[in-house]
Parts: sequence; structure tokens; C-alpha cells
Amino acid sequence: MSDDVSRRDFIKVAGTTVGAAIATSYAPLSYAANEKVRVGCIGTGGQGSFHIRYGLSSASNIQIVAVCDVFRPHLEGAYQVAGGGDIKKYMDYREMLEKEQLDAVVIATPLHTHFQITSDCLDAGKFCFTEKTMCYDLEQSRELVRKCHQTGLFVQVGHQRRVNPMYNKAMMLARTEGVLGRINHIMCQWHRNDDWRRPVNLNYQLSPEEARWITNLERHLNWRIYREYSGGLMTELATHQLDIAAWFLDTMPSRVTGYGGLDYWRDGRTVFDNVNLVYEFDITPESRGYRAINARNPYQDRRAINEPYTVRAAFSYITANGQKGASEMIEGDQGAFQLTETGGLFFPEATAEVRWADQGMRDADAQNASIITSGGTREMTNKALANAKEITVDNDKSVDQLQFESFANNIMYGGAPRANVMVGMRASVMALAGMKALRERTQVEIDPAWYTFDFPTDDPSVFG
Repeated sequence: MSDDVSRRDFIKVAGTTVGAAIATSYAPLSYAANEKVRVGCIGTGGQGSFHIRYGLSSASNIQIVAVCDVFRPHLEGAYQVAGGGDIKKYMDYREMLEKEQLDAVVIATPLHTHFQITSDCLDAGKFCFTEKTMCYDLEQSRELVRKCHQTGLFVQVGHQRRVNPMYNKAMMLARTEGVLGRINHIMCQWHRNDDWRRPVNLNYQLSPEEARWITNLERHLNWRIYREYSGGLMTELATHQLDIAAWFLDTMPSRVTGYGGLDYWRDGRTVFDNVNLVYEFDITPESRGYRAINARNPYQDRRAINEPYTVRAAFSYITANGQKGASEMIEGDQGAFQLTETGGLFFPEATAEVRWADQGMRDADAQNASIITSGGTREMTNKALANAKEITVDNDKSVDQLQFESFANNIMYGGAPRANVMVGMRASVMALAGMKALRERTQVEIDPAWYTFDFPTDDPSVFG
């Protein structure tokens, strides 16, 4: 038996030991300097093939060993994108797990299949990268957290902003340097003008092997727009930005309300094509997102203003106008971040230094007060637009490459992913609560028991 096989067998049987070593940052596996993590890709449609082309194939520490998909065109296309040659092709992921010596799997299948596939892969001793949203069911999400704890393996979830250097720098500026001051409002949107449908060749004849897995090709390819497979806008878009809000505030929301409907794309889909929600985050001094403030006028109670407070985060997702695009606006009393996956801006607040004196007002203060009371704040506030500062980072790799190199490094040398299973768990909770609020047109209280456990779990707030 080769050293390579011995090491890989060790991964399969020593999950608990691996987990204990990860907790202490000890490197549990013995990798040679030129060795790579052996990965199998399950689900190679649009997102899966994107990962192969732009992330996995570029990652210096990953070797794609096998690809798996139940739809033959997706399988053959992924095989070619991955480089062909000795890469093995499978239609049944369980057969791939049995036959291939894999360290890890990348799962980019429809949402409703995430839990079973991820659970089976953990049982087989594989580290998992599972696309977001992690699960379409609360108890299934909780079960994956428990299974990670029991096996010592980890699940990294596809919340790629967690490894994006620009987002991490913004987190450092907000959390460590306090450039935003107290965050008091968050506004996010993901607006697009597209039906979200993928073209289906109505003349395509499923092979007997494909027909084992696919009963309706149109629904198989367009699973995102059918409620039984997906939460639509909430699970396919909102979880990215809900995660950002919880990350910056370092807490989970307490409640959510919202409205949505199917008002434009009346084409047989069963998920909403527009939604608007407000999540309320109750911030306490124990939260790392908490910020104490000084009184800004003599009427403020110094004690009261630093008692627990609430931040409201507004989210909108539409599919019939793309003018505003996708971004997160994190707003504080000293400044704001506008963040996108391609760049970020910091807007310092022009009125942030306006202060009232405790005893009367100095001339400058009186002038500022006059500006405020006369409605002149519009000009001062608009200065933020002119004074925007770019959030710059030194990075020449794609975010997809970074997230998979990080995935492999944590396997090889020990560590917990930034986009860990608790990040996925909490994003699932927020999405599911939002979906309930939308469908029932009611306020939903988010119970902390949904996302807490009686054993240690990964920190969902890390950045770096």
C-alpha cells in the first residue's frame, strides 16, 4: 500500500481525531509539498461548471479526480472543462464515493438535494464544499452541524463573500478601526431584469440512465423557480446578503416581516418574482457589532443611548428591472460602505462631526445647527458622494479560486473555513424565516434555539 493511499485511508477513519486537531490549529494530515487535495465534483450544471472553470482548475492545491451529474450534457461538458484525460465520469455520486480515493467533494446540485448528498459524503469521510443555501429545511441544517461535530469533518458553504479580500477589509475597517461608527441601518438589493429560466431542448431524449434521475427535464433544469425544489429569490440570492448583515452586526436577527408576490413572470413558476423584507437585529453590549456613542445633543440621555438598540436591515429582490444591481449598503453614523462582489466604496459622513455643546453653542456649532434646522443637510450629506473612497486590496486571484484554495488549505493543514457550517446554518435560518413571513404575510419571530447547540460550534463571525 502506497503512502498516498495510507494517508487517504487515514482521513476516512480518523474523523474525530481530525476534528480535535482542527480545533487546536494542528495540522492532522501529512501532505507532501507538491501534493494536492483530491476532489470529486457533484453537480456540474451552471454553478458547478463555473467552479470547475474559474475556481477548482486554478487552485494550485486541488486535483479534480472525478465529475458527477445525472444529465449527460452537463457531465460531458464538465469533463471537458476539467481537462478530460484520466478524470472519471459518474452519474451516481454514491458510486463515485465507493470507487474513487477522494479527500473532498464539491456539491453544486439543486437545493433540495443538498442535505442528503452532503450527509452521505460526510458519512464517507469526505470534507464537503456545499453550495449555498446549505439546506432547504431547518432540521436538516441542524443535522449537518451535528454531523460535522460528530465526525470532525467540516462543511464549507458557498458564501464566497466570506473569503473576498475586499469584504474582509471592510469588516476590519468597521470592526477593528470603527470607521462606520455605530451601524444603524443596512440596505441590500439584488435587482435583475431576467426571467431566470434556462433554455430547454424540448426534443432532447433522456437516456434510460438519465431517466432514472430525471422525470421532468424542464423542472430539472429550472429547479430554482419551483417551490418544491427552491426558495427562489430567498435561497438563491437573499442568503448571500442576509449573511453579510449578520456578519457585520455579529448577531442574528430577532424577527422579520415582508411582502412579496408573483406579479410579472406568470409563466408557470411557483416562487415569488419580487420580495421586500425588513429584518430586525437586536444589538447588545455583548455583541462584537455593538458600538457605544457619545451624546450629539444635550437632550440625549448618555446612559439610554448606549443601552441595547435595534438595527433594521431592508432587503429587496426583483426580476423585472436591473438598474440598481446587487449591493450591500452598511450605514453608520460616521460613514457607510457600499459593497459589491467587484468592489467597494467608503462614504464618510459629512455631518458626523456636527456636535452641540453641553453649555450653549460655540459659533461653529451654532452655524452647523443653523444648517441642520434650515434643511441644508442635503448639501452636506451629498458631500459623501463626492468624497467616496475606494476600498482597495492587493489580490490578483478570482474569489472563486481563493475560496477553493482556502478549502484545500484547511483540509491539508487544519482549520475551520470562514464560510463554515454555522455560517450556512444561520443563513438558512434567516432565509426560511423570511420565506415564512412572505408566504403568511406576518411577522416571524426567530427563535435562538433554532441555531444554538449544546456543543461547541464554529465561530460564524471570523474575518481576516
